[in-house]
Amino acid sequence: MTFRTAYGNTRSENGWRMCNRDACERILIPGADNQFLAALIVRSGPSEVVLRAWAIWYHRNVERLDLYKAGVGDDWGWSLVNDVGDSNHLSGTGYDFNAVQYPWKLRTMPAGRKQKVREGLRLFEDNIFWGADWARADEMHYQLNKGTASGDGASAKLIEFARRLEAGYLGLLAGTTVPPVLPKPVARPTLRRGDSGGEVTYLQGLLNRMFASYSKLAVDGDFGPATESVVREVQRRSNLAVDGVVGPDTWRAAGQR
Repeated sequence: MTFRTAYGNTRSENGWRMCNRDACERILIPGADNQFLAALIVRSGPSEVVLRAWAIWYHRNVERLDLYKAGVGDDWGWSLVNDVGDSNHLSGTGYDFNAVQYPWKLRTMPAGRKQKVREGLRLFEDNIFWGADWARADEMHYQLNKGTASGDGASAKLIEFARRLEAGYLGLLAGTTVPPVLPKPVARPTLRRGDSGGEVTYLQGLLNRMFASYSKLAVDGDFGPATESVVREVQRRSNLAVDGVVGPDTWRAAGQR
């Protein structure tokens, strides 16, 4: 497990150390089509237990997390870079659910669904924070709350809550097993100007979310000059070859593996 400094910050907004990918693991949700959740990557340890349990609770009680199949997936966790310098995505302690349905800064979630989320937050005893409670609404976003970190790891409160979850609290984790053959992560295709379709739709939505200050793309599945311009800016800021082609390095710069 290795840590880092991101944008001059050693810790994200909720107090957790910024980390590299090797400090994280991928969440798997029983009953979900996990190939569409390939980007749900979070901090290992008690944090993963609690974040996995919250994702399972949400999937069972609020709405499915593998809805947006036209664009491969719109559920995102840890990222190497982010437009927000102290983002909790950078420490692997925050993730976004069904992001295309819930654009940043807008309040679009139906009242009944909000009520279910509030019910779940109470059950999770203040260990999970919802981005809808920020002044700038972020209804897609959930994260470990402030006070869940201690030093370079988890607080005693979070550790105890994780133990209770694993012992059967809420019936989310105890007795559940992951199939021995796990779905392989979806291979990200190389994209360039002139491409179209669901993969481009996913890319555009991802760029708008992760680089909101300069990516205001129409999510239309058309890799035209506007999309290429944003891709080039991401590459420039990430010290990559600025060619407008979205290959493995550019996908990683956008938080995908």
